[in-house]
Amino acid sequence: MNPKKYILFSLSNFVMVFCAWAQQKTIPAGADKQTVKLFFEKSYLQVDRSYYSTGEDIWFSAYLVNGKSSSLTSTSNNLYVELLSPQSEVLDRKMIRLDGGLGKGDFKLKDSIPSGWYGIRAYTNWMLNFGDDFVFQKRVYISNNRVESAALPTGNPSDASNSKKSIAFFPEGGALVEGLTGIVAFKTNDDAGNGVKATGSVISARGDTVTTFQSTEAGIGIFAFTPRASEKYRVEGFYGKEKFSSELPVILKKGLSLHVTTDSVTIRATISANEMMFNELKDKNISVVIKHAGDNIYTGSIKLSKATVSVSIPTKDFPKGISGITLFDDANRPNCERLIFIQDNNQVDFTIIPGKRIYKPREQAVIKVKATNSLGKPVKAAFSFAAVDGLVPDDGNDIVSYLMLQSEVKGEIKNAAQYFDVKNPSRLKQLDLLLLTQGWRDYIWKKLADSAIKISYLPEPGITIKGLVREKLADKPIPNMNITLFGTNFTGNKIFTTKTDQNGRYFFDGLSWYGNQMVKISSKDDKGKKGGWLQIDTLIKPLNLAPLQTISSVIPNALNIEVKKRMDYNRTYKFGDSISLKDIEIKAAQNNKVTLFQDVLTSFGYPEQVFNITAADYSYKGLEHFLLTKAKGSYPAEENDTLGNEGVTFIANGKKVRPVIKVNNREELFTQRLDYYSLTMDQINQVKIQHLLNSSGKDVYLISLNLKDEALRGPNLDLLNLNLNGYYAARTFYSPNYSHPATPNKDLRTTIFWSPSVKTNENGEATITYFNGDNKADILIKTDGITDKGVAVSAKTAYKVQ
Repeated sequence: MNPKKYILFSLSNFVMVFCAWAQQKTIPAGADKQTVKLFFEKSYLQVDRSYYSTGEDIWFSAYLVNGKSSSLTSTSNNLYVELLSPQSEVLDRKMIRLDGGLGKGDFKLKDSIPSGWYGIRAYTNWMLNFGDDFVFQKRVYISNNRVESAALPTGNPSDASNSKKSIAFFPEGGALVEGLTGIVAFKTNDDAGNGVKATGSVISARGDTVTTFQSTEAGIGIFAFTPRASEKYRVEGFYGKEKFSSELPVILKKGLSLHVTTDSVTIRATISANEMMFNELKDKNISVVIKHAGDNIYTGSIKLSKATVSVSIPTKDFPKGISGITLFDDANRPNCERLIFIQDNNQVDFTIIPGKRIYKPREQAVIKVKATNSLGKPVKAAFSFAAVDGLVPDDGNDIVSYLMLQSEVKGEIKNAAQYFDVKNPSRLKQLDLLLLTQGWRDYIWKKLADSAIKISYLPEPGITIKGLVREKLADKPIPNMNITLFGTNFTGNKIFTTKTDQNGRYFFDGLSWYGNQMVKISSKDDKGKKGGWLQIDTLIKPLNLAPLQTISSVIPNALNIEVKKRMDYNRTYKFGDSISLKDIEIKAAQNNKVTLFQDVLTSFGYPEQVFNITAADYSYKGLEHFLLTKAKGSYPAEENDTLGNEGVTFIANGKKVRPVIKVNNREELFTQRLDYYSLTMDQINQVKIQHLLNSSGKDVYLISLNLKDEALRGPNLDLLNLNLNGYYAARTFYSPNYSHPATPNKDLRTTIFWSPSVKTNENGEATITYFNGDNKADILIKTDGITDKGVAVSAKTAYKVQ
């Protein structure tokens, strides 16, 4: 097989990056710098549900789309999906392979984690150039009724204690102007971010009530108001029975106002100027600019021939979704701006049709999914499918609301799917009100336009391995070394070659393998002579983003009680799914932390073993012999070990694990090079052994070696034999077949069926079959997907099991 060359590509001075990088050949080091096109990505995960108990599985499907549309993209092939603790610590991380923008995976929830709101985060390497602007984040609640914890309260939300409340006002276009009637939207919140129903009045300085207002149950509303010249106003009202007072935003003495209405085909903008502004701008041109995802989609002008003028703008060829409209005066100064939503008149009809509305327990369900366009013609779509016990409440989110709204306007948006539900006749008015209140200040594309973008991270066409070759004794890099990488179980090519650059660094990209696989890397000069100290960087570095916002939402008692009942039953009859709590009991007061590959490892009181080597230890045959004799808990490697039978192992959860080796404070990979075990004891100053737990709760044994300089002349440091983790191989959801004699044990599944990847056929149809469980309940079905034309689709329905 011909070797394939991958060379380090410097991006240090790049301004923009090519959107088709994933298909591009790697550029050799030292090539001319180029200017290429900036692009954006968004990811979305459908998870099977939002409430879990410990010991269960979180199933997810992944979608990667163009950040300015909803078309699937192949710009990145690696998606990192993380499970975060309530304190935003990474508990588990999967590297998911994306093919054509689609991927899948799962998390196994440990029995040891406490109850609370956890986070799921998904991102590509390329997204890190934009902070957390394009990172997908979702909250899930995990219940553990067997571990004492600071669990969040259960019950009815009305039982929660009183909290501090506030009201904020948002004049349409940005400001109130003396003498002009303006629309003022408002939003109330408690300190947990929940809307609060409110009523109030705008009162002049003379004590006159100018107008009154009342919010919805969600705490938002709107009123019209015409401020008089030189008049001052205040707001008084009630949150229920709790009285409040507030100030209106500053009222401009001179200015323009902008009022916008939209329908399915037109944007109508009404522009008004008060007397002072009209005298200044009379018969001058006012510009109207509309931007979508940072791109200009419309620029027009209108002469201010009278104090109020209007313009109608057809939206036929405009991209669908949220756009910003800005009003500029004759000096090109922005005066007013607001967000609007441009409707899609060519929507896909995406429906779920259960074979029956009522099924019996363990009866086979037959579900049909159909996708057609506005003309009734079939549509090809890829989608994920979840059937879940209706005991678990729907979180009100889906792929359409995420891509069209939640990823565009940051901040919590409750029940986002309501704004796109065709069964909701008020959805467009509600969406416009949301954009008036929460929208502009949190609009992602406005934030990007106001910040400098520095490109530091490449899009990834596959797994990357990089590292350094240096001299053994001097801390000096070696350039022009020939690096060969071999992976027996790689997908596609098995052998790759490259050269180190002037800084001694090497780089392989576009690699692909699943699970934990053997990788061999060697270093030779141009004469074929082995040489140098070959080192490798960590494959995945932790993401440094802002912590997730704390959630204080309460959990319904009925849900909590039923989850506990099912968890207890499943622990009893599903052997091997649970971890005995006594096995993971820890005492936080004894914590000692160690940083390894930027992961924080904790000892939890496990004693260290420290051996200061003296002449009395020189009689041992080597480090391996020494460890097997002196180190408590050490065992020889198995004969069939994938790394060979050299070295030592330790016991963790009944299995033998190899230790990590640290040499003179240099971190080696978790499956270390074996040549250190052949060191003689006269080459070693100190050996320290630590039993630690990493951030995912896994046991790690760390051996720290302090070596003499002459020790580095002996080992074969130009060769690495490593076992490295590649892409996560997603598990298959277990679905029982009750057409044959079944187990007498109860089937208390909460997720009845999960399929992460289904596609419609040439008729725009797909059929899914599975067997129901024993719970008599409403079964909620939810689907999320993307059509081959790049349209996000979602649907849900329900049937009964009784």
